[in-house]
Amino acid sequence: MDSLPALYLLPLLPLLGFTVLMVLPRLFPGKTGGWLATGMVGAAFVVAVIRYLNQGAPAHEVLWAWLPNMALNANLSVGFWLDQLSALMALIITGVGFLIHLYSISYMGHDPKFTRFFAFLNFFVAMMLILVLADSYPLMFVGWEGVGMASYLLIGFWFNGRNSEASDAQVRAASDAEAVSNSNAARKAFIMNRIGDLGFMLGMFLLFKLYGTLSIPELAERVEGAQVAQAGIELACLFLLVGAVGKSGQLPLTTWLPDAMAGPTPVSALIHAATMVTAGVYLVARSHFLYDLAPNASLWVAWVGGLTALYGALSALNQSDIKKILAYSTVSQLGYMFLAVGLHAYSAGVFHLLTHAFFKALLFLAAGAVIHALHEEQDVRKMGGLHKFMPFTHLVSVAGVLAIAGIPIWSGFFSKDAILAAAYEQSLPLYLIGLGVALLTAFYMGRWYFLVWRGAYRGHGHPHEADTLTKIPLGVLAALATLAGFLNIPTFLGGNHAFDSYLGRAIPLHTHEIPVATEWLLTVFAVLAGVIGLGWAFLAHRRSALTTGPLGELSRNSLYLDALYDNVVSAPSRAIAGALDTVDRGTDDALNGIARNASGPGGLFTLWQSGFVRAYAVSMLLGTAAIIGYWALKTIGSGA
Repeated sequence: MDSLPALYLLPLLPLLGFTVLMVLPRLFPGKTGGWLATGMVGAAFVVAVIRYLNQGAPAHEVLWAWLPNMALNANLSVGFWLDQLSALMALIITGVGFLIHLYSISYMGHDPKFTRFFAFLNFFVAMMLILVLADSYPLMFVGWEGVGMASYLLIGFWFNGRNSEASDAQVRAASDAEAVSNSNAARKAFIMNRIGDLGFMLGMFLLFKLYGTLSIPELAERVEGAQVAQAGIELACLFLLVGAVGKSGQLPLTTWLPDAMAGPTPVSALIHAATMVTAGVYLVARSHFLYDLAPNASLWVAWVGGLTALYGALSALNQSDIKKILAYSTVSQLGYMFLAVGLHAYSAGVFHLLTHAFFKALLFLAAGAVIHALHEEQDVRKMGGLHKFMPFTHLVSVAGVLAIAGIPIWSGFFSKDAILAAAYEQSLPLYLIGLGVALLTAFYMGRWYFLVWRGAYRGHGHPHEADTLTKIPLGVLAALATLAGFLNIPTFLGGNHAFDSYLGRAIPLHTHEIPVATEWLLTVFAVLAGVIGLGWAFLAHRRSALTTGPLGELSRNSLYLDALYDNVVSAPSRAIAGALDTVDRGTDDALNGIARNASGPGGLFTLWQSGFVRAYAVSMLLGTAAIIGYWALKTIGSGA
């Protein structure tokens, strides 16, 4: 073990890239800053691979003591914990992160803030690695807040618009409107995540009260033999769920994630598909030893996931922005993951996290290539027929669509099927919701595919294929989205659950107790849902009636959740703030009036302040003489 690279190198390498690019940006002209940042993440990926291949027992590397408290016999450390779960997350973060960095060199090549963008990407990767490798909840919270800050910086990266310096007045006005939208999206994400963070903090405080430690390995040991009231464990898990809901865009804190598409497309692929938004799923899986003792909190996790999966799928049905369709799809797929971990099928949830990282990052990057090819056009109604102009991007997009639709042999088939099987075994209502979401997912992704790639071209630009630097990440992700499912072939399909066996060394395994014939039947239902959904989209596209009527209007407005928040929370808050502002202004005016009235008499006293010492001396002499004269006259008067 001593010959292996230290765990702290994983976050340190991208953190060094961030520091160098922010402090010395002029040393990296052109695209050299992008290559440096990409190299740092690539080096971190090599470290992650080496540690993964040489993995034995969980490794715990303590850097220094942090917040020692002898009175409470508690000593938090800054250290990193590597087991099968954190090793897998490190591979996803650095591997997918490296591909997205590579893609961004081309995608952001003409942006005037090119170097700063890569510095922010490196900062995000460093914070995400701290989050998943942390050996304690407080250190995890440091990474948790770090990725929140990085997300804020990257979502609002174009805070002044992309064409704010254009000579054309209309282009400049559109850029100003875009700047306002981007800034609002960044603030919205930051504020809504703070709500979730409060839950995370309360959960930590309660766990420390219950068990006297927040070190994850120690806490896992103490939980087993501790005599703690059931209500305390349930409440702590519910608080942690609030934190997970905020970070992963689950109901009711979900509206920030679709708006986060305001950032550059690589940001959407890295943060809002492959890494940050899965942090909530990771938190629940990492805390499995708590949720195993909290059945009510676990049920809440499952139902939040199931309802969010349904909400995201319904909202995606009739969106017109090529990235927002994928954003609501992300909300829905995260719901699947929460459904799985809430049912204690941790391996199924984490496996779907892995496959989703591949096919959703692929779809986002393919969407970015389309947006670039159409000169920043994002409305799918102005696309169509692009398979003729962009054959390679079309081919990889097909792989992504088939994967998310759950079509054999693509990866989403294996991971989604495992979640549906766990839901069927434990909760028929949740299974039916999951199966319905599978049907809706295939439909809206079929709609996305047909509107973008098939039919006649409805735009006005001249589409062109992406360059080689863009194709490399797309090709790798397409291969992973196609083949990753074979990492976990179930027994009834002739496999050995290899992924489950690997992950089972870190978290409990959920074994199905349903007959093989029933598993086959569930698989057939899942595949039929995907096939019917794609067929429905094909027929609807041919009739030019993809989503209409009340359902289409409901979907277009995202089930009016944003409007509900605006009317119930934002509007009353603005009214209260306006009233307080009026009172404040009135108070200020009154005080200013008093000040003005007092300034007149007060000005007379300023005449005494001439600044001449002789004048002060004369004033003192005259004052003294007046006092002596007064007392003299008073004495004479009293004597008479």
